[in-house]
Amino acid sequence: MEKRIHWISILRGATIALVVMNHVRLLNAETGTNFAFIDDVRSLFMPLRIPTFVFVSGALLYLTRISKEWKVVALYMDKAKRILLPLLFCTLLGCLSQALFNGIVKHPKPVDLNVFLLSFVDYDNTPWPHRWYLITLLWMMLLYPLYRAVLKARPTIVAGVMLLLAVLYMADFPYHTDINYFYLLTLNKYLPYFFLGIVALRYEWWRYADNYLSLFISWAAYWALYCLSSHDTFSMLLMGVTGIGAMVSTCLLVSHHFPNLFSSFRNYIFQIYLFGIAFQAFVELVIWRAVGCPSQFVILFYALNVLAGIYLPVLMSRVIERVPSKLVRLCFGLK
Repeated sequence: MEKRIHWISILRGATIALVVMNHVRLLNAETGTNFAFIDDVRSLFMPLRIPTFVFVSGALLYLTRISKEWKVVALYMDKAKRILLPLLFCTLLGCLSQALFNGIVKHPKPVDLNVFLLSFVDYDNTPWPHRWYLITLLWMMLLYPLYRAVLKARPTIVAGVMLLLAVLYMADFPYHTDINYFYLLTLNKYLPYFFLGIVALRYEWWRYADNYLSLFISWAAYWALYCLSSHDTFSMLLMGVTGIGAMVSTCLLVSHHFPNLFSSFRNYIFQIYLFGIAFQAFVELVIWRAVGCPSQFVILFYALNVLAGIYLPVLMSRVIERVPSKLVRLCFGLK
């Protein structure tokens, strides 16, 4: 158990670091766009970033809930407090922040009661669009009884469900609509990775990745697909799976030598995801522009942006953990 926790914790830290890196934007005053190297770095890990993030969520669900035989009602109540309440709070906070800072944000939006209500339905075109992961996670948690039932069935049934999810992944449900209502229309893009995380922990597939041969094969497969494939839907699924394997293998091997890697922030993954982007926006829109967008210091500000996105939410969380109100702590996703 301890070994599993170490590598999963390191994997969580690595994936949230990639998510924060994905949110970095720094204006190039000469071109009026983001610096090219920032987009290049983001592109390199794009096919594996969210698949691995979702995979970890599925793995943790098995490790902390399914394997301990949590009842369905207890699971739903737990996720209502841990996910739904922060979602509602962040929706309100996002709308208020948008209204207050419309003058400096990159994409100003009028905020009124209609926008606020629409924020619970449309996550792409309303303030704080990164809330999409919370509603997606809620939908995946609602399928908890199905996961339990499938895992009790024969391995052939489990394999059949995985194949079905892979087939559903190919569908483009939002094609005929402008709004991804409640983010249900793209649920098929995340369920395969979530269920893979559950199954990988159930059957301990991760043990096969705990060697250097697996490390080499998985990374080689990922980069070959990245460089040679057309990045179509099927290629993206393969890159997601091979990328997960590469990340798992890397973190397993690292955990043998550095079990406490990322320990300074890996207990606050949820808070970093929710609030890190706001601190990164401050670096980008206020500090970077206030100093004149000096290109000679772009690497320094890139690092500052990432560090702000990771450690300022950690600092914020440690302050809020001292707040006596349990409701306030729950709104920020804290116990």
